[in-house]
Amino acid sequence: MSEIRYDLLHDEYILIAPERLHRPIPQTAPALPEPKICPFCPGHEELTSQEIFAIRQGGQWRTRVIPNLYKAVQIETPYDSSREGINERWGGYGAHEIIIDTPKHEATLATMSIQEITWWLQTIQERVEDLAKDPKLVGIDIFKNYGLKAGATQPHPHTQIIALPILSKHQKHAFLHAWRYYQEHGRSLHQDIATFESQKERALYETTYFLSFTPYASSFPFETILLAKEHASIAGMSQETLQELATHIQKLFTALYSELGQFDYNLLFYLPPLNQNFENAQFFGQKEQIFRFFIRVTPRIYTLAGFELLTHSAINPVQPELAAKLLRRHYETGT
Repeated sequence: MSEIRYDLLHDEYILIAPERLHRPIPQTAPALPEPKICPFCPGHEELTSQEIFAIRQGGQWRTRVIPNLYKAVQIETPYDSSREGINERWGGYGAHEIIIDTPKHEATLATMSIQEITWWLQTIQERVEDLAKDPKLVGIDIFKNYGLKAGATQPHPHTQIIALPILSKHQKHAFLHAWRYYQEHGRSLHQDIATFESQKERALYETTYFLSFTPYASSFPFETILLAKEHASIAGMSQETLQELATHIQKLFTALYSELGQFDYNLLFYLPPLNQNFENAQFFGQKEQIFRFFIRVTPRIYTLAGFELLTHSAINPVQPELAAKLLRRHYETGT
């Protein structure tokens, strides 16, 4: 049974999840091997866990949500705490879900249509809003691992959701940083970044509600941020706003694939806490003022090594301004 353990030395939480030990992890293959039968493809629904949610049209599902077969946490686990000397732990309570992004096994975010990406975003939105109904759930992590270098173990396009009763150290720091900035300046940190970056050579594409750009201090080559200019969360966004975001995503991935060819990446959603608890009470009531939802795309062209693990800093060999210049060519030509 999984546990959430507090790391006293580093002041952060760690998930101990024995159930994850049995998931398939290809160790030496240059790319993800194709399964003989893909459990995420249409016609194989009986091979997955029981469906939680789906979008269907014309008799065909467009997205599906299922519990992760190899859960890091699960709702069925009692949320209780215990101590062992100076160490503290909780039962591994939480939700670990898989979104099957599309029925198309070979699809990418560059080849999916605006409508298909919008269905994917609608599914994410629905799950965020539904999980927020559980008052014990606080932090939510939504991410895509694409390719072996990014930690993927299944080639069919999918997204993972992990909702926990705690905030990670990094999440806490990010929200407190945004809160302190708001207290000092009376403006949202993210809104100031959007205003500044929209005028700089790192900007890629801007619409009414979103800005795409390569961040000034990028940790990864061709790292990109898709930043909401007004919305604190994907929850509650209108259909039109989700379609606008889908356009940003499709344009970005078309440019990335045109410039980099086939590449591995992580796609990360940064969202405010689902509910208030003792860790976020200081800023939770002001989350709409201090925070703006964003997506971070980190191509995994190079391998992280000792310096990155030791310092939590990065060595990036590609200047963000150069990455933006190369990507903008494809925005302008549409290829």
